[in-house]
Amino acid sequence: METSGPNVLFLIMHDVGRRYGCYGNPRVISPNVDALASESLRFENHYCHWPLCGPSRANIFTGCRPLTTQRFDNRPFFPAFRERSWEDFRSLPELFRLHGYRTFGTGLVFHDVDDEPSWSDGFWRPSLPAEERRWIRIAQEASPNPWLDRDSSRLIEERLQRLREAGMGEEDLKRPENLRRFRGPAVEAAEVADNAYFDGQAAEKAIDWIHGRGAPGPFFLAVGFTAGHLPFNCPGKYWDLYDRSALQLPEYRQPPLGSPEWVEGDSEPVQYYTQSGYDRPWHADEEQSRELLHGRYAVISYIDALVGEILEALRSSGLYDDTLVVLTSDHGFHDGEHGYWGKHNLWERSLTVPLLLRLPCGGSLPEGGGRADGGSAVGALTEHVDLYPTLCELCGLEKPQWLEGQSLVPLIADPGREWKRAVFSHRRHMWHDRLQVYDIAHTVRTGRYRYTLYLDGRGKRLYRELFDYLEDPLETENRAGLPGCRETAAELQRMIQGGWREQRPPVGMP
Repeated sequence: METSGPNVLFLIMHDVGRRYGCYGNPRVISPNVDALASESLRFENHYCHWPLCGPSRANIFTGCRPLTTQRFDNRPFFPAFRERSWEDFRSLPELFRLHGYRTFGTGLVFHDVDDEPSWSDGFWRPSLPAEERRWIRIAQEASPNPWLDRDSSRLIEERLQRLREAGMGEEDLKRPENLRRFRGPAVEAAEVADNAYFDGQAAEKAIDWIHGRGAPGPFFLAVGFTAGHLPFNCPGKYWDLYDRSALQLPEYRQPPLGSPEWVEGDSEPVQYYTQSGYDRPWHADEEQSRELLHGRYAVISYIDALVGEILEALRSSGLYDDTLVVLTSDHGFHDGEHGYWGKHNLWERSLTVPLLLRLPCGGSLPEGGGRADGGSAVGALTEHVDLYPTLCELCGLEKPQWLEGQSLVPLIADPGREWKRAVFSHRRHMWHDRLQVYDIAHTVRTGRYRYTLYLDGRGKRLYRELFDYLEDPLETENRAGLPGCRETAAELQRMIQGGWREQRPPVGMP
C-alpha cells in the first residue's frame, strides 16, 4: 500500500514534564521548542498511563492501555507482545511502513530491544564512549546517560573500591540492586561537543538520514532523547546559561498531608548521591535540589538546541512544510515538588506531559474540516493512547479496530468542543521500591480532581487519595477522608470501576 500523506517527525523526551517556556516556565531557555509551539496545537492537559519509561512508550506505540499491553516494567516487550497479541497487530511506525512510508528511528524510542518490523531503514543507537576499564564500562552500560568527565570516572572507581573493601565480590557487584551503588555523579557538565553525548549523536544521525534519504515519498522519523533522565549530563555551555543561585525551587516541598510514606515512591537521585541504592529513605537537601534543578534546565536547553537542528534540517531540505511534527515525553517527573525527585508515584507531576502537534502547512483536516490556528492551546483531557489514532487520521491511514484511544482530530478542528470527562493511569511497585505495600494502583483524572485507589493482591482497597486542583493546585492535602468529599470520592471511584470506555467523548467514535 502507498499513501500521499504528510511526513511525520516524532520527537520523544525522557522524564521531561511540562517545563518549557511555552508551558509557562519563564526561567527555562527553550527557544526552539517554544518556536515550534507557536506553530503547533499545545495540549495543556495531556497525560501518560504509567509513570515509567517502557510501559508508557508501549502505550504510545501500540495504541493500547497498560492493562491490555501488560507491560509494567522495562524488560523487553515487543517480541513477546507480538507473539501473544492479535494477528493483525502493528506498531505505530510499522503501520506507516506498511502504507508506503519509509520509517527510521534513532536514540531511545521504544525503550526495548530492536523491533525490526517497525523500521524500513533500521533503528540506530548511539555508542558508548571507548572505555578499557571493565567496571567503568559496566557502570556506563547501566546508566541512561554516559559520564565523560574524568572526575565522574574517579567517583565510580572510589565507590567500587568501598564496596570491595566491604567484602562485595564481582558476582555481587553485577546484581541490579548493586549496580546502583557505584554510579557516577547526579550531574555532569563536561566541556565537550554536543555529539559527545548520546542525544547529540542521535540528532546528528537523524539529520544525516534526512539529508541522505534519497528516494521520494513520505517518511516517519522517530527521534528519542535521553538527557532528560538522570544523571543530568550535557555539555558545559548549557549549564552556563543559568545562574544556580537565582533558580527558584518549587513553592511546596512537603508530601501531601494525610498521604503515607509508601505512596511517594523511591527518589531517583539517591543512587547518585549515596551508595545505599534505594534501601534507605532520602530527600534532596537545598544544595542538592539546586544542583538538580540546574541540571534539569541545562539538559532541557541541550535537547532544545538539538530539536532546533533537526527542524532546520527539514527546512533546508524543503521538507518542513510537508511534515507533521509531534513532540511529547514518555511521562512526567517531580523536580522537587513535594520535596521529591522522581516519577515513582501517581501524583500529578509524574503523569502530566507536554504534547505539541504541528500540522503541515496549508493542510486541511480529513473530509475538509477546519483547523485551529498554530499556537492554540487545547485544554481538553488527552492521553498517550490518543496519539496512534490521531496520526492515522491526519495521514489518511485506516485506524486499526483494536486501538484504545480517540483521535484528536475533532479537537484540532474545535479545541473548545466537549471531550472525554476523565483520563486513567496506573502503577505497580517496582522491584526496587523500598516499601512494598500495594499490588496495583489505579488513578482517574478529571478536569478538577485526581482520585487514586490502592489495591492489595485480592483487589481489596488498601488506601485512597483525592486531590482537588481547583482548591489545592499544589496537592498539599489528601482529601479522601474529609466529610465534605465523600460523594466526590465515591463518584470518582465509580469512574475507575466503570473504566475508560464509559468516559469516551460524545462524538460517535469507536
